[in-house]
Amino acid sequence: MAGRSGRLLAWRAVASVPKPGGGDGPSGSASDDPTALPPPRALPRRASLRPEIRAALALEEAGELQEAARVFEYSGEHAQAAVLRMEHARTVADPGERLDVLREGCARNPGDTPEGRALHQALADALLLQAEHEPDPSRRRALELEAARGLEEADQGGAAGELYESLGLLDRAARAFEKAGEIIKLELVLEVLERREQAEAEASRLEAEVDRALVEGSRRQAHVLLSEHVASRERLGRAGRPGLARRLSELDGARPRPDRLELAWNDGRLTSVSGRSRFVIGRSPDAELTLPGARLSRHHVELSIDASDPSGPRLMALDLGSRVGSFWDGEPLEPGEAMPLTERGELGLGMSATVEVVPLRGHGDEPIGALLRASTREAWHLFVPQGGPLVLAPGIHVPARILFDRGWVVLDLASGVAAELGRHPLPPGSVVELLVGDRLRLLGAPLTLEVLS
Repeated sequence: MAGRSGRLLAWRAVASVPKPGGGDGPSGSASDDPTALPPPRALPRRASLRPEIRAALALEEAGELQEAARVFEYSGEHAQAAVLRMEHARTVADPGERLDVLREGCARNPGDTPEGRALHQALADALLLQAEHEPDPSRRRALELEAARGLEEADQGGAAGELYESLGLLDRAARAFEKAGEIIKLELVLEVLERREQAEAEASRLEAEVDRALVEGSRRQAHVLLSEHVASRERLGRAGRPGLARRLSELDGARPRPDRLELAWNDGRLTSVSGRSRFVIGRSPDAELTLPGARLSRHHVELSIDASDPSGPRLMALDLGSRVGSFWDGEPLEPGEAMPLTERGELGLGMSATVEVVPLRGHGDEPIGALLRASTREAWHLFVPQGGPLVLAPGIHVPARILFDRGWVVLDLASGVAAELGRHPLPPGSVVELLVGDRLRLLGAPLTLEVLS
């Protein structure tokens, strides 16, 4: 801060103020003390003075400098008032009170005379001196900004421009340099402004592209754009643009789990979709289907797809060593030995819980997963470890595929199927990376999907 104020004070060129009597003595100028002010100038004596002028002169002779200055200001004698304001400020010991005196004087006296400019210069110098000792950054910035305005009023455009530039106010710096005729500095600031405008235009374009991708369902594209922006800014040691950084944070927070999805559809019916390689049933909270019952094992039984059989992939059920056993349509499952499930049936967990299982088949009659529902619940669970057709319940087939792709849950609409994402229409065959809170309405079919989690 000391270096900055020293550089700025080097710009001082305070106008000469004649000594009383208008003699040829040396004029008042800046001293080593920025608060040292030139002496007041006596008004030329006229044969006839207005009463208010005589009153002001009487107050001045009595040492009431502030009151005399106010009367001069009311009378339009701003040059003499400015000199008295500076003289009064010199007599005030407290820096805060001195600033108040100079501020009042500058508010009442424009910088259109040498004396007025000297008054505004004195205020700027006092403000910079105060800023050097101000620990609070916000308050220090306010003092420096006020000082820059004072320097402008004092016709010190070069110093004002440097101060504005250090505060990051390049538009004001450019105007100050232009007014002061500092062409080289003006050109440098304008070049920075041009680069900033280009960066703002690029950021605005990026924001529009991200927003368009979000409403069209291309969330992966939006995530890539936002991540690249934040990473490139961090490489330069700068934070990402607030609006873009906020979008990235919100997008990450709205992504569902990479292998599980909770859907509500139509009249509030629920379907949970799992893309894990194994579908575990038990009383553990981390199971894909959690059932109550003290006699059930935490991980009681699991479903999986066996692709090693020469006859083709099969849906398999495996008891995980449960205490009370597992049963398929009444037939016990041997612990550690998987049993193929080829038809719709009931999977019993001991004697306390049953789960309805509907194997799902794809092309060539190959199993792709299963629909499951506990006997005590209405919600269905869709198990599609490799992704596949979205089936919400037996007989409720959505013309779309659900995919679990590198951390994203993707809904791939069938060709010819159009939809609305929120209120935004999607063309037929769109691909949507789903987010929590999405509402997707299929056009031409009485079906609306909402992503719950």
